[in-house]
Order: sequence, then C-alpha cells, then structure tokens
Amino acid sequence: MSDLRIIDMEKRYQTVQQKGKASFVLRPVRLDIRKGEFFSLLGPSGCGKTTLLKLVAGLLEADGGEVWLGDENLTNVPPESRRFAMVFQQSLLFPHKTVEDNVAFGLKMQKVGKKQRLKAAREMLERVGLDGFGSRSPDELSGGQQQRVALARALVAHPHVLLMDEPFSALDPGLREGMRDLLSRIQKEFRVTVLFVTHDRDEAFALSDRIAVMGDGKLQQVGSARQLYERPETTAVAAFLGLRNILSGTLENGRFVSAGGIIEARVNGQLADGDYFMVIRPEAIKAAECEPLGHVRVRGIVQEMNYGRGMYILKVKAGNQLLECVFTTSQAEKTAVGEPIDLLVDMKEAWLLKE
Repeated sequence: MSDLRIIDMEKRYQTVQQKGKASFVLRPVRLDIRKGEFFSLLGPSGCGKTTLLKLVAGLLEADGGEVWLGDENLTNVPPESRRFAMVFQQSLLFPHKTVEDNVAFGLKMQKVGKKQRLKAAREMLERVGLDGFGSRSPDELSGGQQQRVALARALVAHPHVLLMDEPFSALDPGLREGMRDLLSRIQKEFRVTVLFVTHDRDEAFALSDRIAVMGDGKLQQVGSARQLYERPETTAVAAFLGLRNILSGTLENGRFVSAGGIIEARVNGQLADGDYFMVIRPEAIKAAECEPLGHVRVRGIVQEMNYGRGMYILKVKAGNQLLECVFTTSQAEKTAVGEPIDLLVDMKEAWLLKE
C-alpha cells in the first residue's frame, strides 16, 4: 500500500446550448491522500465529488490529470486492475447468490480456490457482525445488514484503496450511526486507505482524518474537521459547515466595525485595512452573566430556541443580523422567545475573511 495522489484531475462536458464550449463539471483537483488515511470529499449535490471518485476508480475517463498509487501511474489502467474496491449507496448484491458467495465473489475473480475464499468470506462476515448469516440470501437481510455485506465484500480482497459513495445515506439515522462506528473500527483495524464521498457534515467530521470541502466543481479547502470548522478560508466553506454568524464589515487601524454596528472591536493580527467578513462560531457567543476581558457585548431579541443533545440553539436578532448561539439548559431557562437578551462575543474566537 502507498499514498494515493490525484494530480490535476478534471472532467468537462459539452452541451448543445453552449455551442461546443466546454462546461466544467470538475475543475483540476490535486490531492495527496496518505496510506491508511480516512479522507472524505464533502460538499452539496452536484459539486463534483462523485465525479472525482469515479475518475479515481477509472469508471469515468478524465479530460486531464493523473492518478498515482505510490510509484505506479494508474491513469490508463482499467478499473478491474487497480485493486480498488467500491461501496455505493445501494449494496448491489447478487440476489441469486448467498451472502457468503456475494462476499467471496471478488476472490473468485482473482482465481482464489473455493475453500480458501469461502473461509475468508466467513471470517470477514464475522468481522462485520454477520456471523452465521452466510447461507442467507440478500433479500432476507435488512438494509443495514446488506451494507455490511457490501463492506465485507469490498474488504475481503484487501484492496489498495476503498472508495465509498454516500454508502449510508439510504439508512435510518440509528442504522447510519451504527454503520459509521463499524466502518471506523474496521478501517483502523485493516489500516485501509478510504476515499469517502458524503454531503453530511456530521458524518465527515465523525469519520475522517482529513476532509476536502468541494463546491461548484472545485476544491475549496482541505483540512481536519477542527481546522475547517474553526478556521474556514471562505464564507462559502463556513456557510456549508453550518456557521451562520457571518458579518460583513470594515477593518480600519486594527478595529473591525460590522455593518449596522452590531460588533465594534479591536482584532488581533496584522491585517490590512479594507472590507472583511467576520465568522463567529455559535459556541463563541455566551450569555452575559459576567463580562470577561476580550469579549464584546451585544444586545438583541430572542427569535427562536431549539433543544438538541443537551443544549439549546438560540437565534437572536441583533440589529439586522440574526446570530446563532449555544446555551446550556440552565442558561436557556432564564430567557424566552421575544425577550431581550445580552450576549458576549469572545473576540479571540472570531475569524476574519477577506474575499
């Protein structure tokens, strides 16, 4: 196993309406994915992430660029010779074969003897929690169980890279979380390189070592979940990651003033004067129970209060800006929708972007 390198891969289509001009589906992408890394392509539908996955798999012909695994150029190698395995949203099991035979099918194509491949299939089924299910047919399994079989089938041949395209999106939330836990455990156990496509931020954050955020057919930012969430490089990345507190404003002599004057504060760093966007994570806005140094007070009206996972998400109207913040249950009990509220913004957690 070696590092997977994607070098300026791109895909173009032509439409009649454009009179022969190329319409970019995927602009040149360059990525280095380390051996044994869990790497996710995250973005909305139509952003090019599945196209990139299919280019890496060899299922689509690229209009430019190369795919390398270590010192081997795979760009012109047919899909079946790349030793990549793929798991799709649907399990795509053979309905006329038993579960055991489905898992062993890839080994059969590699000319592995029947006794050896069935033994490997049974062992892999045990690894994914389906011990004793080998003689069943796929239609006797639940959706989650079928995806476990698909995962076992992909891993049993010890692929160089495991490619996964929205594999859990058709499952119920509880099953989806269970499959994430299983995949995380199995990936660490086998130390297989995974390239994973998803539009679900929580899924990417829970599973990935690193994430590439994609949008409009382009690679927008690459980093760990924490790097992306705490330091987005564009407002588009910030918004896609669920950061709603994005305030436009002006920086002059080290002092930022947001449009409408909601935030006026000195900021750290040696940034040039000009127009900026300030991104503030919800956790950086607190109830004004005290006023520590480095915080700015904001007054507003509570518009919404929603409970989830032990915390309340509040939306507060401050001037023309709607701010989102996180409150504990005890803090939330001291206010209500329609009431005025004082908030404190931790300026150390504010992030300025110039676009």
